[in-house]
Amino acid sequence: MKKSISRIIGLTMLIIAIVFIMFALNHPEKSFPWSNTITWLLYGVYFLVTVVLLIAPKIKK
Repeated sequence: MKKSISRIIGLTMLIIAIVFIMFALNHPEKSFPWSNTITWLLYGVYFLVTVVLLIAPKIKK
């Protein structure tokens, strides 16, 4: 994957995460239909993928 594509995808994911957090803080009554363990696992995977996409282009081969 090209560096610019990786950065664009990573930044897009970061923006989506920020918008989601803002929505979640303003709507505490909303929830997911599954357990909190699955929710936190999904958050962790999303965060990990975002970090990898943002940092990977900076690593030299």
